[in-house]
Amino acid sequence: MRGHVESEYEVAVSADEIWAVYSSPDLPRLIVKLMPTRYQKIDVLEGDGTEGTIIRNYLVPANPQPLTWNEKFIKIDNKTRTKVLEGGWLDMGFTLYENIFTVIKKDKNSCIITQRTVFDVAEEFESNASLISSSWAMARAVANYVIQNHDQDGISCPCKNCKNLNNESCGTVHHCLQAILERKIL
Repeated sequence: MRGHVESEYEVAVSADEIWAVYSSPDLPRLIVKLMPTRYQKIDVLEGDGTEGTIIRNYLVPANPQPLTWNEKFIKIDNKTRTKVLEGGWLDMGFTLYENIFTVIKKDKNSCIITQRTVFDVAEEFESNASLISSSWAMARAVANYVIQNHDQDGISCPCKNCKNLNNESCGTVHHCLQAILERKIL
């Protein structure tokens, strides 16, 4: 059985700023800090946070099962602002489990974050499909993080090394996010 669930979350932040976080190699480390009641830790098993990276997610025990699973970053597309993670709940009878995150520009200062979970599940495990949901929690956490770290003077690029005054990403997204992580969280 093939199925999917999807959620959309609209935010008053530019698509470039939101995508800077979603596309960052530091996202696994950041998301644990942004969602401490959900994630206990995320280990990078292989890779550097770019395409091909394999992570192991560990949820806080108060969450419903499963509490651990592996995922692989199979696509990070900066043109379409799409990130695809494959893996997930394969131990529960799913033969395909993908989380697809897309950041869609609405206008200069707003965007829509979509999360789509696509799955195939073996017939004898169809009841497990009811466990799948597509929540706004990660989108809301990322959006709140970007809003809280938005420069007071209107400069979007947090590294301040690029002298970007056009309210756009400087193009060195990972460098900029690293500057935020070092300054604000760690």
